[in-house]
Amino acid sequence: MTDTEQQSKSKTLWHDWFGNLFKVSLIPTGLDVATDVPVMKQLPEADIVIIRRFSKRWTKEQLKRLPDGIRHTRAKHVLIELKYTESINTDAICQIGGYYKFYKINQKLKPSNQLKCFLVSSKTPRKSTLKRFQYHKTRYSGVYKSRGPICGLFPIISLNDLSNAPHNILFKLFASKKKETLNASNKVRDGLYDQLPGSLQNFLNDYIKKCLIKGGITMDYLNLTQEDIKKLRKEWIEVYTTEELLANHSPSEILSNFSPTEVLSYISQDQIIANLSVDQLKILAEKLNSRIQVNS
Repeated sequence: MTDTEQQSKSKTLWHDWFGNLFKVSLIPTGLDVATDVPVMKQLPEADIVIIRRFSKRWTKEQLKRLPDGIRHTRAKHVLIELKYTESINTDAICQIGGYYKFYKINQKLKPSNQLKCFLVSSKTPRKSTLKRFQYHKTRYSGVYKSRGPICGLFPIISLNDLSNAPHNILFKLFASKKKETLNASNKVRDGLYDQLPGSLQNFLNDYIKKCLIKGGITMDYLNLTQEDIKKLRKEWIEVYTTEELLANHSPSEILSNFSPTEVLSYISQDQIIANLSVDQLKILAEKLNSRIQVNS
């Protein structure tokens, strides 16, 4: 696989998960959410678009699931461009500027305040970048607005720097700093999880299991240590019921969390012997006979 193909695969996976988070979280609240949305009849495609069709403002239920920055806009159409492994730079500004222009034309949006575009960055933007494009902090941690005539149209949301308010936690799972991501996963598990609908719980279980715990070539940006992964695995295994655990994990995956001594402590000698083959019993008998002869 070439570097270009590898980057494309990685980008697709992260963007799919991030987009599906919005779908699973917000569609039940009455919002339309689509991913990979064409901003023209042909490519390019926007990462995520949220459309509020049935109310002038976000409902209380919707506000619970929208991060700072997005929850404060009154625009009916919200376009989100996620930068996970990339940094905010001139290309990113130009890219979202194109989306802004062509989406408005394609959707026939008038006046302009019907659309708001956000650059969402997993990495913390460089101070030099913020200065160059005249971005400044707002009253909401991690949300930046620009004084520039063009960049002023595109607020930046830094996932690393969002506050730990409940409405931000799910999105901080996509932060680039290991500390922020692990802290978010703990907060989800310890306080937020039980308040979420089943479909969103299933999404989080799958995301943490497949992306954070299993990782792999395309999902190892956080560089979690084996100790981090082991701790995360044990914490999230407790979220599953026994039936779910057995259905979603192979015996080897489950047993890998325990030492041989721990495993044997739950098994009686009769159970062990009952599951041995004839050949295994012969080998065991020979070893036992040898030990008796040595000790006599």
